[in-house]
Amino acid sequence: MRPPTRPWAKNEGLTAPYGVTLHGLDTAAMAGALWSQYLSRHQRRLIARGWHLTQDQTRLLIMFLAVLHDIGKIQPAWQAAVPAADHLTGHPGYTPTPAGIPRLRHERATLYVLPELLHRLRGLPLDGSPNDLVAHQLAQIAATHHGTFPPALTHLRDELAHPAAALPALGTDGWDREREHLLRTADTLLDQPALPARPAPATTAILTAGLISLADWLASQHTWITKRQTDWATGAVTSTAAHLRRALRLAPAALREAQLRTPTVILPTTMHAMFPHLDGHRLYPLQQSIERELPTLVDRLGPGLLLITAPTGDAKTECGLFAVCLLGAAAHCIGTALFLPNRATCEPMWERLRAHTLATTRGPAPTGLVHHLAWLDTHFNPLRRTLASDAAIVDEWLRGRYRPMLGYAFAATWDQLTTAVLPARYNTVRWLGITRKTVVIDEAHAYGPYEHQLTKEALHWLGAFGVPVVLLSATLTGDTAADLVHAYRSGAGHTDTPALAHRYPGWTYTDLATGTITPSPTIPSDRAHTLTITVTPATHTHDPADPDGRARALLEALRPLHDARRGVALIVCDTIDDAQATHDLLDATWGSSPDTPRLLLLQSAIPHHRRTAATRKLQRWTGKGRPRPDRPLVTVATQLVEQSLDIDTDLVITDLAPLALIIQRAGRQFRHPRTDRPPWATGPHITVLVPPGALPKAWLQVYDESLLQHTRTALGPAGDHHLAIPEDLPAFLDPVYEPDFTNPAGITRQGREAAEHAQGTQAAVPRPARITDLHLLSEGEDPHPETRLGADTLRILPVYTTDGRTWLNRRTTQPLPDLIDPAAMHRLMHLTIPVRAALLDTADPDTDPPPTWKNIAALRHLRLLPQRMDNATPQPYRGRHRNLIVHPTLGLVSRTDRQGLDP
Repeated sequence: MRPPTRPWAKNEGLTAPYGVTLHGLDTAAMAGALWSQYLSRHQRRLIARGWHLTQDQTRLLIMFLAVLHDIGKIQPAWQAAVPAADHLTGHPGYTPTPAGIPRLRHERATLYVLPELLHRLRGLPLDGSPNDLVAHQLAQIAATHHGTFPPALTHLRDELAHPAAALPALGTDGWDREREHLLRTADTLLDQPALPARPAPATTAILTAGLISLADWLASQHTWITKRQTDWATGAVTSTAAHLRRALRLAPAALREAQLRTPTVILPTTMHAMFPHLDGHRLYPLQQSIERELPTLVDRLGPGLLLITAPTGDAKTECGLFAVCLLGAAAHCIGTALFLPNRATCEPMWERLRAHTLATTRGPAPTGLVHHLAWLDTHFNPLRRTLASDAAIVDEWLRGRYRPMLGYAFAATWDQLTTAVLPARYNTVRWLGITRKTVVIDEAHAYGPYEHQLTKEALHWLGAFGVPVVLLSATLTGDTAADLVHAYRSGAGHTDTPALAHRYPGWTYTDLATGTITPSPTIPSDRAHTLTITVTPATHTHDPADPDGRARALLEALRPLHDARRGVALIVCDTIDDAQATHDLLDATWGSSPDTPRLLLLQSAIPHHRRTAATRKLQRWTGKGRPRPDRPLVTVATQLVEQSLDIDTDLVITDLAPLALIIQRAGRQFRHPRTDRPPWATGPHITVLVPPGALPKAWLQVYDESLLQHTRTALGPAGDHHLAIPEDLPAFLDPVYEPDFTNPAGITRQGREAAEHAQGTQAAVPRPARITDLHLLSEGEDPHPETRLGADTLRILPVYTTDGRTWLNRRTTQPLPDLIDPAAMHRLMHLTIPVRAALLDTADPDTDPPPTWKNIAALRHLRLLPQRMDNATPQPYRGRHRNLIVHPTLGLVSRTDRQGLDP
């Protein structure tokens, strides 16, 4: 029997068109398999409850919608778009689109035709506002398979009752009969599934739409379609009913190939069983408390949110992963979604998560690294591993766009979570992946007011979805902690705001069902210690001849390391310019002979491959159990190192920064027991370089002036001060972050923070209870949503020009390629540098990449940084207000005309 190819749905790359009916049945089979074998029990229960149907009925409803998702392709203009296709246009009863009427996007057409069909053939009402109608909501969900919810219909042109009259592009007569036939086919083959009596809440609608989108992706794979066409050609399938039966039988294998099956999960009941590296070690008191008390609490109250606050190095990560297993089992969620502040912290944490996944699962458990440059990470890139040898590997399909969060577990930048509450494409699929898991937000304190508000919005949605959450922080203050906890509680339906009696160090548990907040007692720390803070007044100058300047103070603070020829120090600078100047100072003072300290520079304005190499060197030389380098090591860094990076130094020197960040920076030392510390390193010691007068303007572009002033006051006068960690930490931190209306800087800060909170609220989609039209979840959809205020960056590729030619290297031996293969694309991206967009004149045609790159997604937004070669010496590019040049050691150097540049 000939397969039903008319009306057609798929054609590109195929030897013959593939019919709407067959593709719809394939999508339904994938949706049914995903429901049974991919969704967590929690997701199935949430979706069914939202539709007020049984789980079996809900599965059939979603399959029914999946059959119909492309019904909008049954229109004259769409069917006539491929001349070679055996289309219906022009046949008797299939009139073409009237002249002058544009083709209608097929997903929009689905929204128009489906409500009337559901009314006429299934009896769903069309009286009332569209957003109150089940038929309209089902159509809106089915029409979302291209990533955004379309705008609701109106009654202005009687769109609901007579769509073809309102939009002639839909076609009538034969076209309407074809659409009716598709719906009747779905009804017949799925035993006329039950339809809901009322619209579902936004959470249910999102997950339903995400499931249909995922099913559509799976059913649209070229290999899948060609095999189904072969089934018809060989006679293995001779009817639509047989086609559906075969698709249902084969769909589980397609899920397995896409790594969308659930592994067997092992639930160790103790920390030692879960983390083999703890064997032979006594647990920290925080670990003991969570291991002893949390299981009983979760058994009694059910899943919820766990907030853990403790100093750096107190094993918060192990505690969080232990809690993930408990909470995930209680909520019937699958896997871990771990969110971190930035790429520098994300990549090493992915390695830890991957090891944890392998230790707690059996069978394939793909563990992803999710940020915009994850594909460049050679450790994550699967070329070195195979599915047979590595159960945690993420294969090609799951690494595709919008898909990495669908795997069993992942470590991602925090932006990947907050994008879910912004109007971004395919957020339905993003939520489908996130709500399957238990969510961990590490360094929950590490964000400004705008970002904090987005975190609150995300927690509200997680509470509404009923997803268990773990928050980890070293310096979270009381009010901020309460904000986050109550955002989650309000999403779960608890609108009161009881006081949060949180302890430090300690943990607080908030269950979803009742919203009860249960605090732990204050937990003692085996790692209690005294932090020595040396406050050093230092004028902000890099001239070592200035006796009161920053350069002289730095050299003096580093004297013990230099003189003893032993030890590891970390210098954290507030700006890239300061980091480059500091590196220059030490290099010029010490030189590079074998008996002087080794210098390492780690900041963002260096090529990607060098930044990755520097980060790994630092971890190799200073990580837990790692041998120290053969020479003293001084790392000059920016804020990249201050959070979630497990490095262990003997001394930290920092520029003045907000107090919580100074404490974070201090936590990059004395993290692990060592026997090779130098004699001069007798305990944790941080030197803070404090300008005695006006604060540098460049710092005020990074940090709030009021916070810096309050920190300067809290640190006290010049000299050594001693802080008991953790006992004294809350009382030391909280006053710095309290509202301040006593001086102009404080008033400015309060106004700015209020404005940024408001911006965060305005940028986010409405909260679930306020969603009437599902289009509100997509309105203003932005391909690059702003998750961080003022983070307008672009990536540049440094190039070198000579006589009309462009080169990738200074020696001008590697020409800039026009044609790119995958290997060349990796090499190019490893050479790129992120910069503030304001630095480069993007209107300058000299910064345009080759035209042949415009069709390559990873390269189309790159800009070139052309540096003219003059007598084998690169000359700076004149950008917007600054001269730019890439230094072989310092990375991108940005200077004004007066400052000059050293290439």
